[in-house]
Amino acid sequence: MRHRHTAVLLTGLSILTFACQAADAPPGGAFVVEDSAGIEIATSSAPAWDGDGWRVTADPSLRIGRIGGDERYLFGHVLGALMLRDGRIAVLDFGTSRIRVYSSDGVHLEDWGGKGEGPGEFTLPPMHIFPYRGDSILVSELGATRLTIFDSRGQFGRSMIPEIQSQFASGLRDLLMGGTVIPSQSCCNFWGPLPAGAFLLSYPELIPVTGSGVQRASALAFIIPDSGGPPQPAGDFKGGRVRPGPTPQSIPTRLQFALWFHMAAGPNGYFTTESDSYSINEYDTGGRLRRLIRLAREPRPVTDEVKAAHEAQLRERILGPDARIEGGTPQQELQRMLERPYPSHLPTFYKLLVDPDGNLWAVQRNYGVRDDGGAPDMFEYFVFGPDGRHLGVVEVPANLEVFQIGRDFILGQVTDELGVHYVQRHGIVK
Repeated sequence: MRHRHTAVLLTGLSILTFACQAADAPPGGAFVVEDSAGIEIATSSAPAWDGDGWRVTADPSLRIGRIGGDERYLFGHVLGALMLRDGRIAVLDFGTSRIRVYSSDGVHLEDWGGKGEGPGEFTLPPMHIFPYRGDSILVSELGATRLTIFDSRGQFGRSMIPEIQSQFASGLRDLLMGGTVIPSQSCCNFWGPLPAGAFLLSYPELIPVTGSGVQRASALAFIIPDSGGPPQPAGDFKGGRVRPGPTPQSIPTRLQFALWFHMAAGPNGYFTTESDSYSINEYDTGGRLRRLIRLAREPRPVTDEVKAAHEAQLRERILGPDARIEGGTPQQELQRMLERPYPSHLPTFYKLLVDPDGNLWAVQRNYGVRDDGGAPDMFEYFVFGPDGRHLGVVEVPANLEVFQIGRDFILGQVTDELGVHYVQRHGIVK
């Protein structure tokens, strides 16, 4: 257990921790499966695909959104999109607190939700949308304050406030009075539903404010029963890297190239990554670690070329004509960002997605440079099969933020140079 504060926040629940080690490289081939105390270790040293593998089409098969005109096609801020079983597209618009529903060919059909206190309305802005049991839909509000379930026609089913909210609130005062850690946000992160209907949530990162040298934040994850009731521990994980200030009142300094803790629900449980190595943990629905998925490669070093590309991007973002700076001038903000220390290595996976066949898509950002000379702003999607084998890397259009991966499609969002949002569907060629 990394911090004494976990006893306060869990209010009596114990944290499950696991330790398992394997060799850095498979001794007998490109893919090796070992067993250590009942935990499977799946290590790949080369992709399984021969040739080009899977490919995402460059041109979208569907595009929803407009720069002006009919407001039914104007998005405020898209945070999620989901293709329903009958081909309709449900788009979660943060700006209007609505779920906008379109036909399979992009024609607006109806809106669900909206701001309000009534059944099926959102008190706080909706942040995530997921498929739920059968053909239902699950929506979480800001900070996982409330989870709402709709049927496939948009009819309100039920809402619940996770008990983890009250646990965090009750422990927060003691946490702050302890003076050793602070939360990175007011409350919790929602990661989606598990196959049987339970929910994956975690506390915000708990950042150390005392100590010397670079330290890691922590994140506590939980499984929330769909019927309510006390949360079950799902792990104590490492978060970002920070450098505590000289006094407890000082604001900790985050390093360049933030590490991200991420979770994703799969068909048989859930996956986690701490983004500091090419390693992913797979758990069953009860929170038991059942498999380590590893690539036999080292994290990428932070070279002078990487630093130069990163600092050029910072200058463009902060000093650009459309930059929004609060609490100082753009030059002051740029200087503050440039003074953040660099780590020795870049993060690995920062996001996990799972398709209906149980393939795991682990996303890596390239931070301005690539070993193979490809487009510097591209994200790489490392695909792992249901057995943990590394299948290969799939390239996705550079400006596409992926929300959902189906058997033969990817659904996501692009933003044009004017800041206009569009929802696009691209095919997957296998």
